Amino acid sequence: MKASFRSIVVLFVLSFLVTAVFSISIKTFFAAESWTLNLSKGLLIPCFTWTVQIVLSAFLLSGAERLFYWMQLGVVCLIGSFALLPAAVYNFINLQPSPFVSIVSVLLCVFIMCVTLYFRLKPGFNLLWTLGWMATIFVNMSLYAYSISLIG
Repeated sequence: MKASFRSIVVLFVLSFLVTAVFSISIKTFFAAESWTLNLSKGLLIPCFTWTVQIVLSAFLLSGAERLFYWMQLGVVCLIGSFALLPAAVYNFINLQPSPFVSIVSVLLCVFIMCVTLYFRLKPGFNLLWTLGWMATIFVNMSLYAYSISLIG
């Protein structure tokens, strides 16, 4: 797929839709939480990582580099979203799924995305872009953990 604004948007929209499946599946752990709140946290908080990275790269990278980076972020985001699907299926088919499966799935997803981003950016990109992504996703995961701690 050639790096174009259109292909980048398609990658992120697909990622958003696939991630929505996982977000819906974890509603079972938050029965008292509204669907709106559950989906907003499940979709908007993860968007934080991607938005921060896109904004930073918009200011710090040139046109061709920026498109390349955004394309890699889109690919990595889609790969990470698909990595969440086995846990979503598990959550849907079990009457009382263990939250441990979803937690491990998210951690595995982050690991897969980090390694994938590193190797996709390796030729020609400073390691700081991958490290910056890692820092941003750490903040993202901390925000999510904080948001669910407010429920209990």
